[in-house]
Amino acid sequence: MDNQVPQGMVRIDPFVIDRRSRYAATAFPVRSEAEFAQGMKQLLRVKRYRQADHHIVAYRIKTGSGGVRDYKNDGYRSPSKEAGAGMLVLEALRQAERCNLCVVVTRWYGGVHLGPDRFKHVKKAAEEIMERIPQ
Repeated sequence: MDNQVPQGMVRIDPFVIDRRSRYAATAFPVRSEAEFAQGMKQLLRVKRYRQADHHIVAYRIKTGSGGVRDYKNDGYRSPSKEAGAGMLVLEALRQAERCNLCVVVTRWYGGVHLGPDRFKHVKKAAEEIMERIPQ
């Protein structure tokens, strides 16, 4: 089960490895908060993902009234937060004009501080995973 990607999910793993920190990107369709919760539950069924240091999450859902509900989290169910990183993922979704999609950038900390490079990896991972999903 650890190597299987649940149906409907797209994953890049690894996306990048930098100074022993490892990043992965996952995306899946969402049309409601319940679908988001279910998608995260599926992702976190994988032991290695449960053990990650950060799950940076953002989604945009088109509402019935034509509006868009945005959500971001700098460390969804993670032992620590990556302050500001959720906004980078949300901005990538906005710039790509994507809705009904959730993007999760996962990081396993390698013991070496990356400084601002960590935010470059988060943003690039979000952009690249969206390129792999048709509009």
